[in-house]
Amino acid sequence: MSLPSYFWKVNGVVMPTPDSCPITEYDLDSGDTGRPESGVLHRERVRSNVGNYDMAFTKLSVEEAETIREAIAPASIEVQVWFLGRYVTRTMYAGDRSFELVTTSDGKQYYNLTFTLSEY
Repeated sequence: MSLPSYFWKVNGVVMPTPDSCPITEYDLDSGDTGRPESGVLHRERVRSNVGNYDMAFTKLSVEEAETIREAIAPASIEVQVWFLGRYVTRTMYAGDRSFELVTTSDGKQYYNLTFTLSEY
């Protein structure tokens, strides 16, 4: 399998590659899911494989950080991401963003950035 030419796009625009991106998928159950007095689970799954992508970047230039910031700002974004050897497209939103300014010993400034993309 060959490596992808990019890791992710937002609304069709290629974004900088994250340094790490742990992906969590979970199931959504209805409000009727639970355990009665018998202790046996009655599960009503309404959706499976809902994704959360924990994006982490280090040493982004100001321009790269701003590109990502602007791309993930809308309430809803279309994200195409490399996952399990193929691209998947998901409608997502970005959670809280954390920007950390890092200054090197030679005076250069970079940003570390973390946020979570959650699937609708």
